[in-house]
Amino acid sequence: MSNVTYPEKAFLQMVARRILKFQREAEARGEEYHDLAAHAPLSCGIHAKLRYDACPGGYRPVVSFRHTKAFEYPEMKEIAAEILDAPVILSAAPKDDLEYVREMDAVPMVPG
Repeated sequence: MSNVTYPEKAFLQMVARRILKFQREAEARGEEYHDLAAHAPLSCGIHAKLRYDACPGGYRPVVSFRHTKAFEYPEMKEIAAEILDAPVILSAAPKDDLEYVREMDAVPMVPG
């Protein structure tokens, strides 16, 4: 059973790409862009937000959830995996919200 519909994933991706565009434009001007976008309520009942964080070699997608008692951690991990279309792990970043990244993005890549 899918918890996140295709239109919801598309909306989260559209907002994340738009925010990334504004961040990059601000960086080009030597400024800092402050993201004030709220978490979007999904039909499954959780509030989610997708963004792209800078990492070596580009940007990695990060899904954050407002912590709620209505969902257990395995359920939130499953929803994050649906949004990112890949296996996910909980990010080590100390934040108020729970953040998930793709497993392949969390492991440092060592050349050769």
